Amino acid sequence: MKTWGIVLICCLLVGCSATPTTNVTDVSQRPIGLPNRLIIPDDFVPKDVRIVALGDSLTEGVGATNGGYVADVKEKLLQHKAVRSVTVTNFGKRGLRISQLDGVIKKHEQPMKEADMIFITIGGNDVMEIVRSHLFDLTYSLFAQKQKTFAQKLDDLIRTLRSLNKDATIVLIGLYNPFANSLQTIPEIDDVIAMWNKGSRDVLSRYERTIFVDVKDIFDDHDDLLYDDQFHPNEQGYALIAARVYEQLARGIKK
Repeated sequence: MKTWGIVLICCLLVGCSATPTTNVTDVSQRPIGLPNRLIIPDDFVPKDVRIVALGDSLTEGVGATNGGYVADVKEKLLQHKAVRSVTVTNFGKRGLRISQLDGVIKKHEQPMKEADMIFITIGGNDVMEIVRSHLFDLTYSLFAQKQKTFAQKLDDLIRTLRSLNKDATIVLIGLYNPFANSLQTIPEIDDVIAMWNKGSRDVLSRYERTIFVDVKDIFDDHDDLLYDDQFHPNEQGYALIAARVYEQLARGIKK
Protein backbone atom coordinates (compact mmCIF):
# COMPACT_ATOMS: atom_id res chain seq x y z
CA MET A 1 0.00 0.00 0.00
CA LYS A 2 2.81 2.42 0.85
CA THR A 3 5.36 1.42 -1.79
CA TRP A 4 3.86 3.83 -4.28
CA GLY A 5 4.88 6.65 -1.97
CA ILE A 6 8.50 5.84 -2.78
CA VAL A 7 7.63 5.76 -6.48
CA LEU A 8 6.14 9.23 -6.11
CA ILE A 9 9.30 10.66 -4.66
CA CYS A 10 11.30 8.94 -7.40
CA CYS A 11 9.06 10.50 -10.00
CA LEU A 12 9.49 13.90 -8.38
CA LEU A 13 13.24 13.39 -8.67
CA VAL A 14 12.89 13.13 -12.43
CA GLY A 15 10.18 15.70 -12.92
CA CYS A 16 11.32 18.54 -10.68
CA SER A 17 14.87 18.33 -9.39
CA ALA A 18 16.26 20.10 -12.42
CA THR A 19 14.22 23.23 -11.72
CA PRO A 20 14.20 23.98 -7.99
CA THR A 21 11.65 26.50 -6.80
CA THR A 22 13.92 28.24 -4.28
CA ASN A 23 17.60 28.44 -3.57
CA VAL A 24 18.71 26.10 -0.82
CA THR A 25 22.20 26.12 0.60
CA ASP A 26 23.72 22.69 0.03
CA VAL A 27 24.65 20.83 3.19
CA SER A 28 25.72 17.29 3.92
CA GLN A 29 23.19 14.97 2.32
CA ARG A 30 22.48 11.27 2.67
CA PRO A 31 20.47 9.42 0.00
CA ILE A 32 17.42 7.53 1.20
CA GLY A 33 18.08 4.52 -0.97
CA LEU A 34 16.33 5.72 -4.12
CA PRO A 35 17.71 5.32 -7.67
CA ASN A 36 19.28 8.40 -9.20
CA ARG A 37 17.23 8.04 -12.37
CA LEU A 38 13.84 6.55 -13.04
CA ILE A 39 12.16 6.07 -16.41
CA ILE A 40 8.38 6.31 -16.10
CA PRO A 41 6.74 3.56 -18.19
CA ASP A 42 4.05 4.42 -20.71
CA ASP A 43 1.44 2.55 -18.67
CA PHE A 44 2.33 4.38 -15.44
CA VAL A 45 -0.83 5.14 -13.45
CA PRO A 46 -0.96 8.33 -11.32
CA LYS A 47 -1.36 7.65 -7.63
CA ASP A 48 -3.54 8.95 -4.82
CA VAL A 49 -1.55 10.74 -2.11
CA ARG A 50 -2.64 10.75 1.52
CA ILE A 51 -1.10 13.44 3.70
CA VAL A 52 -1.45 13.79 7.46
CA ALA A 53 -0.37 17.14 8.92
CA LEU A 54 0.52 17.44 12.61
CA GLY A 55 1.59 20.30 14.78
CA ASP A 56 1.02 23.86 15.81
CA SER A 57 -0.46 27.01 14.29
CA LEU A 58 1.79 26.80 11.23
CA THR A 59 0.18 23.51 10.30
CA GLU A 60 -3.23 25.00 11.06
CA GLY A 61 -2.33 27.88 8.76
CA VAL A 62 -2.83 30.79 11.15
CA GLY A 63 -2.10 34.02 9.31
CA ALA A 64 -3.35 32.79 5.94
CA THR A 65 -6.78 32.47 4.39
CA ASN A 66 -5.93 29.62 2.03
CA GLY A 67 -4.88 26.93 4.51
CA GLY A 68 -1.20 27.83 4.78
CA TYR A 69 1.76 25.79 3.60
CA VAL A 70 -0.10 22.44 3.73
CA ALA A 71 -2.66 23.62 1.19
CA ASP A 72 0.08 25.12 -0.97
CA VAL A 73 2.03 21.84 -1.03
CA LYS A 74 -1.14 19.98 -1.95
CA GLU A 75 -1.64 22.23 -4.97
CA LYS A 76 1.95 21.71 -6.08
CA LEU A 77 1.63 17.93 -5.82
CA LEU A 78 -1.58 17.97 -7.84
CA GLN A 79 0.31 19.59 -10.71
CA HIS A 80 2.63 16.60 -11.01
CA LYS A 81 1.79 13.89 -13.53
CA ALA A 82 2.57 11.14 -10.99
CA VAL A 83 -0.27 12.33 -8.73
CA ARG A 84 -3.95 11.72 -9.39
CA SER A 85 -5.38 13.07 -6.14
CA VAL A 86 -4.23 14.43 -2.78
CA THR A 87 -6.17 13.92 0.44
CA VAL A 88 -5.11 16.01 3.44
CA THR A 89 -6.04 15.29 7.05
CA ASN A 90 -4.92 18.27 9.11
CA PHE A 91 -4.58 17.97 12.89
CA GLY A 92 -2.75 21.27 13.33
CA LYS A 93 -3.82 23.37 16.29
CA ARG A 94 -2.62 26.71 17.54
CA GLY A 95 -0.52 26.58 20.71
CA LEU A 96 0.49 22.90 20.60
CA ARG A 97 3.83 21.93 22.09
CA ILE A 98 5.70 18.73 21.35
CA SER A 99 4.54 17.03 24.56
CA GLN A 100 0.96 17.29 23.28
CA LEU A 101 1.52 15.62 19.90
CA ASP A 102 1.69 12.13 21.36
CA GLY A 103 -1.94 12.45 22.45
CA VAL A 104 -2.94 13.63 18.97
CA ILE A 105 -1.25 10.61 17.39
CA LYS A 106 -2.82 8.13 19.80
CA LYS A 107 -6.25 9.62 19.16
CA HIS A 108 -5.84 9.35 15.39
CA GLU A 109 -3.77 6.21 14.84
CA GLN A 110 -5.65 5.02 11.77
CA PRO A 111 -4.90 8.10 9.64
CA MET A 112 -1.25 7.81 10.71
CA LYS A 113 -1.15 4.19 9.52
CA GLU A 114 -2.68 5.07 6.17
CA ALA A 115 -0.61 8.18 5.43
CA ASP A 116 1.89 8.33 2.60
CA MET A 117 3.38 11.58 3.88
CA ILE A 118 3.35 13.07 7.38
CA PHE A 119 4.07 16.80 7.73
CA ILE A 120 5.04 18.25 11.11
CA THR A 121 5.59 21.77 12.45
CA ILE A 122 6.44 21.90 16.14
CA GLY A 123 8.81 23.68 18.50
CA GLY A 124 7.85 27.34 18.20
CA ASN A 125 5.55 27.16 21.22
CA ASP A 126 8.17 25.21 23.17
CA VAL A 127 10.58 28.11 22.63
CA MET A 128 7.89 30.61 23.61
CA GLU A 129 7.16 28.65 26.77
CA ILE A 130 10.79 29.03 27.79
CA VAL A 131 10.60 32.76 27.13
CA ARG A 132 7.42 33.18 29.18
CA SER A 133 8.72 31.08 32.08
CA HIS A 134 12.16 32.71 32.26
CA LEU A 135 11.54 36.19 30.91
CA PHE A 136 14.01 37.87 33.28
CA ASP A 137 16.71 35.18 33.36
CA LEU A 138 16.95 33.96 29.77
CA THR A 139 20.32 32.56 28.76
CA TYR A 140 21.69 30.60 25.83
CA SER A 141 22.61 27.72 28.16
CA LEU A 142 19.01 27.50 29.33
CA PHE A 143 17.79 27.15 25.75
CA ALA A 144 20.49 24.55 25.09
CA GLN A 145 19.34 22.53 28.09
CA LYS A 146 15.69 22.70 27.05
CA GLN A 147 16.58 21.76 23.48
CA LYS A 148 18.01 18.43 24.66
CA THR A 149 14.67 17.63 26.28
CA PHE A 150 12.88 18.67 23.11
CA ALA A 151 15.15 16.48 20.98
CA GLN A 152 14.40 13.45 23.16
CA LYS A 153 10.67 14.04 22.83
CA LEU A 154 11.06 14.46 19.08
CA ASP A 155 12.91 11.16 18.90
CA ASP A 156 10.09 9.48 20.83
CA LEU A 157 7.57 11.08 18.46
CA ILE A 158 9.30 9.83 15.30
CA ARG A 159 9.68 6.37 16.83
CA THR A 160 5.95 6.29 17.59
CA LEU A 161 5.10 7.32 14.04
CA ARG A 162 7.43 4.68 12.64
CA SER A 163 5.81 2.01 14.81
CA LEU A 164 2.49 2.88 13.19
CA ASN A 165 3.76 3.47 9.67
CA LYS A 166 7.17 2.29 8.51
CA ASP A 167 6.84 3.58 4.94
CA ALA A 168 5.48 7.11 5.09
CA THR A 169 7.78 10.00 4.27
CA ILE A 170 8.00 12.15 7.42
CA VAL A 171 8.66 15.84 6.81
CA LEU A 172 9.61 18.14 9.69
CA ILE A 173 9.65 21.90 9.03
CA GLY A 174 12.30 23.68 11.08
CA LEU A 175 11.96 26.86 13.11
CA TYR A 176 12.48 30.40 11.89
CA ASN A 177 13.26 33.44 14.02
CA PRO A 178 10.42 35.93 14.48
CA PHE A 179 11.98 37.15 17.74
CA ALA A 180 14.80 39.34 16.36
CA ASN A 181 13.06 42.58 17.32
CA SER A 182 11.14 41.36 20.37
CA LEU A 183 13.82 39.53 22.39
CA GLN A 184 16.52 42.14 22.71
CA THR A 185 17.51 40.59 26.07
CA ILE A 186 18.79 37.53 24.19
CA PRO A 187 21.16 38.73 21.47
CA GLU A 188 21.97 35.07 20.74
CA ILE A 189 18.35 34.22 19.86
CA ASP A 190 19.32 33.68 16.22
CA ASP A 191 21.94 31.17 17.36
CA VAL A 192 19.33 29.55 19.60
CA ILE A 193 17.04 28.90 16.64
CA ALA A 194 19.92 27.53 14.58
CA MET A 195 20.95 25.26 17.46
CA TRP A 196 17.35 24.06 17.90
CA ASN A 197 17.13 23.24 14.20
CA LYS A 198 20.41 21.34 14.22
CA GLY A 199 19.18 19.19 17.10
CA SER A 200 16.00 18.34 15.21
CA ARG A 201 17.94 17.59 12.04
CA ASP A 202 20.20 15.24 14.00
CA VAL A 203 17.18 13.35 15.35
CA LEU A 204 15.72 12.84 11.89
CA SER A 205 19.07 11.66 10.54
CA ARG A 206 18.61 8.47 12.56
CA TYR A 207 15.48 7.46 10.65
CA GLU A 208 14.90 6.46 7.05
CA ARG A 209 12.48 8.31 4.79
CA THR A 210 12.58 11.52 6.80
CA ILE A 211 13.20 15.04 5.54
CA PHE A 212 14.16 18.09 7.57
CA VAL A 213 13.15 21.32 5.82
CA ASP A 214 15.15 24.35 6.93
CA VAL A 215 13.15 27.55 6.45
CA LYS A 216 15.04 29.87 8.79
CA ASP A 217 16.86 31.68 5.98
CA ILE A 218 13.58 32.46 4.25
CA PHE A 219 12.49 34.73 7.12
CA ASP A 220 15.85 36.17 8.18
CA ASP A 221 15.56 39.96 7.81
CA HIS A 222 12.20 39.59 6.08
CA ASP A 223 9.53 40.96 8.37
CA ASP A 224 7.43 41.47 5.24
CA LEU A 225 6.84 37.71 5.21
CA LEU A 226 5.17 37.79 8.63
CA TYR A 227 1.49 38.23 9.41
CA ASP A 228 0.20 41.28 11.29
CA ASP A 229 1.01 39.61 14.61
CA GLN A 230 4.71 39.57 13.59
CA PHE A 231 4.93 35.91 14.55
CA HIS A 232 3.11 33.74 12.02
CA PRO A 233 3.90 33.76 8.31
CA ASN A 234 1.62 35.63 5.97
CA GLU A 235 0.39 33.99 2.77
CA GLN A 236 3.59 34.82 0.93
CA GLY A 237 5.63 33.36 3.79
CA TYR A 238 3.58 30.16 3.73
CA ALA A 239 3.99 29.94 -0.04
CA LEU A 240 7.77 30.06 0.34
CA ILE A 241 7.66 27.35 3.03
CA ALA A 242 5.57 25.20 0.70
CA ALA A 243 8.02 25.74 -2.14
CA ARG A 244 10.87 24.61 0.10
CA VAL A 245 8.94 21.53 1.26
CA TYR A 246 8.07 20.56 -2.30
CA GLU A 247 11.65 21.11 -3.41
CA GLN A 248 12.90 18.79 -0.70
CA LEU A 249 10.36 16.16 -1.65
CA ALA A 250 11.49 16.48 -5.25
CA ARG A 251 15.09 16.04 -4.28
CA GLY A 252 14.22 12.80 -2.53
CA ILE A 253 17.08 13.13 -0.09
CA LYS A 254 17.51 13.44 3.65
CA LYS A 255 18.93 16.71 4.87
